[in-house]
Amino acid sequence: MRPGPVLLAAFLLLVPLSSPAQLLTTNQTEAVQQEQYSELDRYLDGQIANADRARQLSWKRKFTSISSYEKSIVPWRAKLAELLGGMIYRPAPLHPREELAADLPTHKAYRVWLSAFESVSAYGILLVPKTDGKHPALICIHGMGGTPEAVCGLTDKPDYHNRFGLQAVERGYVVFAPLDMNSEAKRRWLDRKALLEGERLQALEQFKIKRVVDYLSARSDVDATRIGAYGISWGGRTTMYLAALDRRIKACAISGHFNDLIPKMVQPSTNYTAFIETSEDYAFFPRHFQLFNDADIVSLICPRAVFIEQGRQDRVVHWKDSQRAFEPVKKIYDRLGIGDRAEYSIFDGPHEIHGTEAFAFLDRFLNP
Repeated sequence: MRPGPVLLAAFLLLVPLSSPAQLLTTNQTEAVQQEQYSELDRYLDGQIANADRARQLSWKRKFTSISSYEKSIVPWRAKLAELLGGMIYRPAPLHPREELAADLPTHKAYRVWLSAFESVSAYGILLVPKTDGKHPALICIHGMGGTPEAVCGLTDKPDYHNRFGLQAVERGYVVFAPLDMNSEAKRRWLDRKALLEGERLQALEQFKIKRVVDYLSARSDVDATRIGAYGISWGGRTTMYLAALDRRIKACAISGHFNDLIPKMVQPSTNYTAFIETSEDYAFFPRHFQLFNDADIVSLICPRAVFIEQGRQDRVVHWKDSQRAFEPVKKIYDRLGIGDRAEYSIFDGPHEIHGTEAFAFLDRFLNP
């Protein structure tokens, strides 16, 4: 039986209509986002906090002799190459092309192109002293915003490189200043493309500089047993990688980029800019914290000579962090009885090549 109109009206009065769903406010949705973000951030901070100890336990350096030490670190050199993107390239014949750029009282300057691999070339400025015989060689690597020409004194405007390539040739070195990508935008563009192919810009550039070592080693005016490297800023980091990967580098100087890696990468500070605050994607490598701090990378240079140069007013690297990071390096060299081959120097200045103590150190091992 169907209810009548009066009965239906009474029923509707007893049963309230469903209220419309309440909408969440923007503040409520943002609060959930922030909560989830904070959870993940805390989790990752916890992982990072454990990285130092886990990494230290994974290294099995042997100190019974220098030769045993060198054998114990060999596998880590391959891990570093893999971390940076893999040294997977097949070298092409160098076919160097040299163009005279300047004939100066103490030396000649050349623009040089070398075949690196496939269609890729390495470019740089070569400085050759006007003295006979074999010379030590120094690879001088510019930093961000720099150029090989500025490093070698071929530009009219001095910068934070203080023409250290020119200083080197005047001290009797054959100098090669290679070109690296010198801006965040260029590096980010190329590195993102490389990532999609399973490569990294850093590995590409490290391989190109390895070809520079090949070129210098083959020159009749270079003593191939006395090749060194000196670099600043990202060029200092590239120098550190070069010496760690290529045992032909007898001595190196790293200016304004040796650091305690974890703070520099992810801990903002009033003393420096952390990479996580920037758009410099090319500075991030998978599992970096698990495998290497800067001290670990320098341990791959040992027993060869290494010099760290750091300005007290440098805003790229905080000198206290850098000085602390050098302590384990010094312990390694001291334990092997070769403490004189590892030195750290602080100068009162900004992010720039200082050169004074660094060149004296390099001369001891390359140009006595």
